[in-house]
Amino acid sequence: MTDLTGKTALVTGGSRGIGAAIVRRLGAAGAHVAVNYAGNRAAAEALAAEIAAAGGKAFAVQADVSTLAGIEALFAACDAAFGGAPNLDILINNAGIGRGGRDGTLKGASEELFDELMAVNVKGPHFVTQAVLPRLRDHGRIVNIGSMSGKVGQPFAAGYAMTKRAIQSLTFSTALAVAKRRITCNCIAPGAVATEFIAALRAQPGWDEATAKHTPMGRLGEPEDIAGAVMMLLGDDARWVTGQVIEASGGLAL
Repeated sequence: MTDLTGKTALVTGGSRGIGAAIVRRLGAAGAHVAVNYAGNRAAAEALAAEIAAAGGKAFAVQADVSTLAGIEALFAACDAAFGGAPNLDILINNAGIGRGGRDGTLKGASEELFDELMAVNVKGPHFVTQAVLPRLRDHGRIVNIGSMSGKVGQPFAAGYAMTKRAIQSLTFSTALAVAKRRITCNCIAPGAVATEFIAALRAQPGWDEATAKHTPMGRLGEPEDIAGAVMMLLGDDARWVTGQVIEASGGLAL
């Protein structure tokens, strides 16, 4: 298992689903973890307490990463906990939203939904990454959580898919910007993962079964599957892997 003892980490959108699974793995590996959340304080604090009870270190920090004011508050809290810059070893850009049951089709999506998707899924990671650069230690790691939606056409969720394509582009640009500091930046692109994030899709009769049937490994992903893929990128063995989009999809793209 990757040993992150003495390392510091920030996970945006870390209170639930994939983010929470990543936080648990980081904490178990010895990292001191900042668990960012937008609105679910109880979940974030419970997760931090869970890690502390297991002998790890974590703290919850509320911030809306779709705004520059929120990002400033996020890093002020991290600076207070981790000390003066440079003070971070790992950034996981995980915060993101979907259509939340609204019409996300190319034909029917509203301007309001489109703007929300862009603010959280694109603006947020861009400016979080910008803010982290002077705080990230050399040989650090940045992992962006994208989606298979960034690779395939999705007229039922065109705006969302656009944001996930943008995350891939951000990954490439960031990898080049930090390479001389021996910092890596990669993107994990999950397939269908059984979390609250896709609750509206899973509520459709037969959706789980149809998705599992079209996935070569025969099942939906679990949050731990994505957390495991993230952990592969954090150890020294991955020091030469950067600017890559790694699909964690059970073979869905093959």
